[in-house]
Amino acid sequence: MRLILFFIFTFCFSSIFAQISRLENYPFSQGEIGTYAAIYKWGIIEIQAGEVNFVIEQTKDETDKCFQFKSYGNSLAKYDWIYRVRDTFQSIVNKENFQSIYYQRNTSEGSYVVNNETWFKPEKGEIIMNLSNSNNTSLTKMLKWQSDIFDLQTACYYARLLNFENATMGEEYIFKIIVDGQLYNIPIRYEGKEMIELNEKMSFNCYRISTKVIEGTIFKSNQTIKIWVSDDGRNIPVKVEAPIKVGQVKAELINYIEEK
Repeated sequence: MRLILFFIFTFCFSSIFAQISRLENYPFSQGEIGTYAAIYKWGIIEIQAGEVNFVIEQTKDETDKCFQFKSYGNSLAKYDWIYRVRDTFQSIVNKENFQSIYYQRNTSEGSYVVNNETWFKPEKGEIIMNLSNSNNTSLTKMLKWQSDIFDLQTACYYARLLNFENATMGEEYIFKIIVDGQLYNIPIRYEGKEMIELNEKMSFNCYRISTKVIEGTIFKSNQTIKIWVSDDGRNIPVKVEAPIKVGQVKAELINYIEEK
C-alpha cells in the first residue's frame, strides 16, 4: 500500500518550482475521503487486489491549528491468502505554514511488519526518526531540518496546493521527501493535459505528470510512473500507472467525498 501512496502523490512539492504557484485557499477540508482501487495487471489479466482510503480527520485535541491526514490500505479479503496487506499512515501538519509535525507508519505486508515514527523539530533544526521492523532492525536516525522536506503523507496533500496552470510542457522539477528514513531528491516532469474516463460516471480533465521510480525489490531502474491529477482546482489524484519487474500496478479513483 505504501507504493500506492507514493505513486498517487509522487508529483509533490519542490523548492525550485519556477512556474507553479500555490493556490490561495486549501482545496480540501476535514471530512474529505478519497478511495482508490489498487490494481495489478499482467498481460491481459487485470485484478483489483486491494483498496486505499485517504481521510482528513479531526485532531485529538479538537483544535483547528492542525490537519490530521490518514491513509488506510488493505488487500481484498479473497486475496489475503496470497499476500495480506494492512497498512496505516498518519501525519499531523501545521495549518499555518503546512509543515510536518509528526508522521507515523504502521504496516503489515505479508510477514513483514514496520512501525516507524518521525518528529519534525524546526526549533531544534532536526528531524528525528524511530525506525523498527520485523527483521529485528530498530534504530534512531536524525536529519537536519529544512522547511522543504516533507514526510510522504504531508507531501501528498501539499501537492494539491499547487497551481499547474502556468507550468510548461517538459519542465522538470526536484522535490525532497523522506521515505523509510532516507531522504530522496525525486525529479518530476509536466506533460500537459488529458481527459481520463474511469467509468461511465467518472471522468476528469487532468494534468499529466511523470517521474522515475526509486529502484527496489519490485522495480527496475529508470522506470517511469505516470500520474493524472484533476485540473478543477482540487488537484485530486485520479489515476496512476507504474511498471514493475513482473507486470504493472495501477491506482484508480473509485469514490470521492468532499467533506462532511
